[in-house]
Amino acid sequence: MPIKIVIGLGNAEPQYALTRHNVGAILLGELASDCGVRLEYEKYSNAYAAKCRIANVPAVLAFANGYMNLSGQNIKKILAFYKFDISETLVIYDDIALEPGRMKLNIGGSAGGHNGVDDIIRHCGNTFLRLRVGIGAKPDKRMDLAEYVLGRIPTCDLILIKSLKFKECIASVLTMGVEAAQNIFNRREKPLASHADDKSALKQSGEPLPEVSSMDTDKA
Repeated sequence: MPIKIVIGLGNAEPQYALTRHNVGAILLGELASDCGVRLEYEKYSNAYAAKCRIANVPAVLAFANGYMNLSGQNIKKILAFYKFDISETLVIYDDIALEPGRMKLNIGGSAGGHNGVDDIIRHCGNTFLRLRVGIGAKPDKRMDLAEYVLGRIPTCDLILIKSLKFKECIASVLTMGVEAAQNIFNRREKPLASHADDKSALKQSGEPLPEVSSMDTDKA
């Protein structure tokens, strides 16, 4: 079925806005800006949403007003409001299996330890299209996963993430279909710069590399 709605995953509370787990929401906001629309709160779907056109194809953009680990329940309500099926949905989310500056488009598969995706599968099914965006693996295997994904995105990583051709990828999905878009955008490409060595980006932003801090793990 054709994609009719693009959903970015994340935690809605402001303190999580620039964390790794909110990469989906961050890129959804970039997409909305590029389309010239603003995500507005819609009480019946309990989501921030907007109708737009991507490559002249009508679509809905949405971000649930809730927590990541309840993504399935939240998305079920959004889809019911717009009368869309889960198979008409593209979900953007963070993936520790991919390094910053990489993304992958696919349908199906496991949740890969991602609580939000796991909840979507349980409540909505597994036929949604996924745009997995790399945030990189934990720097130390002993680190708690929730602590890592709820940590703030380093500026150099955020630069790589925002440089992805995710808008072109989504436009290709809508105009050419999933398989054609996969053939173009699933090729392994080297990130524009190493997130470990891009000191110039940090210098220009004036922002130090953020430390990972402990947060409420219920949000992961």
